[in-house]
Order: sequence, then structure tokens, then C-alpha cells
Amino acid sequence: MEVHHPHHIVHKKKWNEYILEFIMLFVAVSLGFFAENLREQQIEKHREISYLENVHEDLQLDFQTTDTVIQSNNVRLAALDTFFVRLNSTTVTNEDVYYYVRNLALRSTFESSHIGFDQIKSAGGLRMIKNKEITSGIQQYEKMLSSIEKLEELRDRTLEQARFKMARVFDAKVLYEMSIHQSEAIIRFPKPTAADNILKKDPAALNELINLVSTGLNTNRYITSRLKALLKIGNQLDNAIMKEYGDKMH
Repeated sequence: MEVHHPHHIVHKKKWNEYILEFIMLFVAVSLGFFAENLREQQIEKHREISYLENVHEDLQLDFQTTDTVIQSNNVRLAALDTFFVRLNSTTVTNEDVYYYVRNLALRSTFESSHIGFDQIKSAGGLRMIKNKEITSGIQQYEKMLSSIEKLEELRDRTLEQARFKMARVFDAKVLYEMSIHQSEAIIRFPKPTAADNILKKDPAALNELINLVSTGLNTNRYITSRLKALLKIGNQLDNAIMKEYGDKMH
């Protein structure tokens, strides 16, 4: 016995219904794409502001450190000038030699805060920052930092040689007396109460020591010049950041 199944009537869509469904699907996908793109842009913008806020804070710390190092450099350079005036006038004493050379062999190092700058680098460089004045300022600032670092390395190598030479030329007991009475001031070590006849003991070795200290310390003149340029670049960069994003920062 044959069983006849009823045929279901299939509704055939009109071509305009297919077009409408396609348009609706396209709009939904497009809206989703635009929403996701907008969300990513908002996240990246928030990250940009956050990183530049850290750069702003880095710069504030750097400004303070720069002023401190410049002041320290100027004090030591003034002491170096005084020392050579005393040497040239032959009024310098053995105690003076210990006092000046020991203090002038020290140095102040500029250490930049790098939190914001490092974050920008780790996030793929400057591509996220749209303000050209800010990107240019960051590039100039880092270039100047590199220049200062190289000069400081040159100075430190020379002053390290001076300290090795000092260990051979100076009397250990006199240096020890100065060390146990040192302070936290820029000119840290006090003049010894008494010293051996360092001026007569080995004039050639003493002259070499003074040359090393003088050459190393004179590099401070170039470092100070670079630090002043860094301050100018840093202030321009900070002003650009605050003008663009100051009202959006916490």
C-alpha cells in the first residue's frame, strides 16, 4: 500500500528579499567592525595618555636631577679654578693638595627617569603618538640623553685612572683621616690636619695625577652645557604634552 506524503509548499524568496538580508548582514558586520575598531582606538588613546603622563612625571624628576648635577659640576669647577690659582701662585700647601685632589676626583652623575620613555618603546615606539611636536621632542630628548651619557662615561674613565694614581701617590693614613670625617656636601672631604710632603716627594707623579683630575673634571663643562640644552628640550616637550593632554590626565 502506497503512502503519499503531502508536499510542503516552499516559499520562494524574491530577489529583493535576498538583497535586504545581505544589506542587513553587511550592516551588522560593519557596525561590529567599526565598534571593535573604535574600542581599540579608545584603548590605544588611553594608553597613549597614560604613557605620556608618565613621561611628564619622568621629566619633572629629571628637571630636579639636572639642577642638582649642574650645581655640583659648577661647585667642583670653581674649586678646580681655585686650586690652579693656588698652584700658580705657589701658595698651595701639602694639605691643600690632598683636599682639592681628593674632592675633585669625585663626580655627580645624571640619571634620567625612564618609566614613560621605556613604556613607549615597549609598546612599539612612537607610532601611537599623533602629535608631531611631542614625537619630535621625545626623539631630541633621548638623543641629548645619549650624548650626556657618553660624555659622563669619558669623564668617569679619566677620573677612575686618577683614583688609581691617587692610591699610589697619596699617603693612606692621610686619606683615611679625610674619609672618616667626610660629609654629604658636594665638597665632601675636609682638609687634613697634617700631610706628608706630597709636593716634593714625587713631583712628576703628582703632576700626572693633577692632569688626570683636571682633564676628567673639565669634561663637566661640556656635560653642563648638554644638561642645559636637555632642560630646554625637556621643558618644550613637557609644555607640548600638557597642552595636548593635560586636561585628560589624572
